[in-house]
Amino acid sequence: MPDIDPALIHDVDLLCLDAGNTVVFLDHERLACACAGAGFVTTAQALVRSEGAAKIALEHGKSVMVPWSMSDMTSARGWGVVVGTMLNLTGLATRGLPAVLDALWVQHEHHNFWSMVPDDLPEALDGARAGGLRVAVVSNSEGKLAQLLEKLDVLRRIDLVVDSGVVGIEKPDPRIFSVALEHFGVPPSRALHLGDTYASDVVGARAAGLRVALVDPHEHFLGRHADVPRVPGASQVANEIAAARRKRVAG
Repeated sequence: MPDIDPALIHDVDLLCLDAGNTVVFLDHERLACACAGAGFVTTAQALVRSEGAAKIALEHGKSVMVPWSMSDMTSARGWGVVVGTMLNLTGLATRGLPAVLDALWVQHEHHNFWSMVPDDLPEALDGARAGGLRVAVVSNSEGKLAQLLEKLDVLRRIDLVVDSGVVGIEKPDPRIFSVALEHFGVPPSRALHLGDTYASDVVGARAAGLRVALVDPHEHFLGRHADVPRVPGASQVANEIAAARRKRVAG
């Protein structure tokens, strides 16, 4: 597990968090079961691997895009690209993607596949915010992220949700980070963003002038992007920032 560089968290007043695989993690087992129900048999382990491959495909402009029932809807288009690319890289032929995406979307809308919250995250966020840290979720999502976070009892632990499906701007466009910065009146130099995807999180946060680190629990970026700090997760970073702020106040 990577250590947290003290310079990364020094004088951070705003912690920006991606949603997927930073605050709410993909339930690979449930997704695999849903795929089987839709006629495509795979495993959670295969989906973990293809998730990483899909992130790298995104960097190289090789994501898979196919027409399906919701592909013309802004709120669903990005989801279809991510999930479709994962399934294609897991072995589902392109011609079979539309029907499976249609079936999965129904289940995703009922209960988001990205819905696993680390046990220690709520307490970590509460403690950090009690010490004056502001926390924003900045995510490419389907416009219902606040409702999901409320359902998972995370929304009250966060000061602001910037959902691309609501604001109409997607990472890596740096303007989506400006929404959070301007809301709190925090300069980019005093903000840190954590996310799991280089092409959107790292590229976007750097373009906006924020510090940034990757959350990579499955080592999808092992051997890649050595210039980008890795952190164990949002909980650990929030705890370290809170401790640093307490020390700064006491000293």
